[in-house]
Formats: sequence, C-alpha cells, structure tokens
Amino acid sequence: MIRIFLGLSGVGLVLGLVCWMGGALEWWGLPMFWMEVIFFGFAVTTILTFNLVRVKQKQPSSFIQFYLVSIILKMLVGLAFVFFLIWKSPAEIRGNVGLFLFIYIIFTGVEVYALTRKGNE
Repeated sequence: MIRIFLGLSGVGLVLGLVCWMGGALEWWGLPMFWMEVIFFGFAVTTILTFNLVRVKQKQPSSFIQFYLVSIILKMLVGLAFVFFLIWKSPAEIRGNVGLFLFIYIIFTGVEVYALTRKGNE
C-alpha cells in the first residue's frame, strides 16, 4: 500500500513540477486552477486505488464489479469538478479542462498499473 501511495505522490509531484516549470519558463501559460486540478486527480485516484486494492485482497471475486463502479464514480466526480472549473473561470475553459483531461489520463494509467501489478494479490 505504501508503494502505491509513494508512486501516486511521485507522479503528482512530477506533474506539478513540470507544470510549474513550464509556466515559470514561459513555455506555456498555466490555467488558474492548475494546482487544484493536480491535487484533485491525486486525491481521487489515491482514495479509489486504496479501496480497490483492499477489495482485491479481501473479495477477489467481486473486484471487477467494484472496479467498474469506481470508474463510474471517478467519471461523475470528475464531471462535477469540470463543471465547477467552467463555472469559476469561464475564460480559461481550454486550459483548465485540457489539463484536467491530461491529469485524468495519467493518473488513470498509474491506477491501472498499481492494480495489475503482481504484488497486489
């Protein structure tokens, strides 16, 4: 479990540093809520991954159903977060939503890797 948390934290820190450095060096403009988007992706993925690992260890026969429910929950919570971003900053729709989609894909990939690793059985 601690390896999963460290992996997710590392990915979050790397993404945060890359975003910050790109904005500081003026390679690209940062959207208004860039830190919140990264933290949101980290928090949602961490919570779901820990719960799914627990379910996989205790109830392996029902893991697939819980995983599918977690995908739906993650999408619905993400959709609500995107609506919040659009509502709070309509001028920066492209930047905020684009960063959200990028972060969503990266953290989902890390989640899938963590769940399919051999040590989580």
